[in-house]
Amino acid sequence: MFLFYAVHYPYPEKEELLIQRMYEFGELIKKQPGVLFVNTFRDSDNGTLIALAIWESQEAFQTAWPILLKDAPPEELEFAPREVHLLHSAL
Repeated sequence: MFLFYAVHYPYPEKEELLIQRMYEFGELIKKQPGVLFVNTFRDSDNGTLIALAIWESQEAFQTAWPILLKDAPPEELEFAPREVHLLHSAL
């Protein structure tokens, strides 16, 4: 398994718009071969949003990602650069 997650730092007044854009992007991701799970999470304590996608393999992710990236939510909705993390299953 392969996990992608990104931490987003929305401007407070643009948070709902970013959530909507993340939802739309997630719907595109769900249509890709090898996707097991996609969702967006909110951390109310620090105001961040977490995008999470679990893929069957890194290969499935690497095949789809370049095509999907053009539809990613715009970074101008965020006050800090998003953090992207790519993780392999340890087992």
